[in-house]
Amino acid sequence: WKTVDTGSSEHALLLFCPTATQEITDEAAWRLLAHLSQTAFYQRLRVELQLGYAVFSGLRQMNGQTGLLFGVQSPTVAVGELLGHIEHFLSGMTELISGLDDHSWLAQRQALADQFDIDALPSVQAAELLWQAKLAGHSSDYLSQLGETILSIDRAELFAAAQRLNNAAGGWRCIANTPCPGGLWQVAK
Repeated sequence: WKTVDTGSSEHALLLFCPTATQEITDEAAWRLLAHLSQTAFYQRLRVELQLGYAVFSGLRQMNGQTGLLFGVQSPTVAVGELLGHIEHFLSGMTELISGLDDHSWLAQRQALADQFDIDALPSVQAAELLWQAKLAGHSSDYLSQLGETILSIDRAELFAAAQRLNNAAGGWRCIANTPCPGGLWQVAK
């Protein structure tokens, strides 16, 4: 847990949930979790709960480490409560996966895999993906491997990935603008 003084009375939290390993199968599963949850996360925290005006989630890569990033900024809800809402959302990932019919499941996987077609990617995006892959120790055919791996993931594998995410198998890193709410968090300097 890292506290950053932003000079604002707003409550802000970023939660980074890295993959447990650098294996391409973990990355593909995290990418699929991010793809499936992005709209649902926004819908739940911003639209339904109206927690704040800045709510987002997505997959990020930092220094070769792949992870899911969740962010919420709220004028009224305390950081500990924001974290609780994120954890509650994550605990429902298996229901989100289960709620997809077979056609939607296949279409979602294909749509995500198509994003890594080297011929369709802008050069800047392809270069960034390949650089992050190099930092993670992947080979130069990373983009084709990633697309193929995404298409090979079945629901059981994605359920297992959601469980690893909820168990913080890769650790969780949190940055907020208020002190750590306690519990299992370790404060970082």
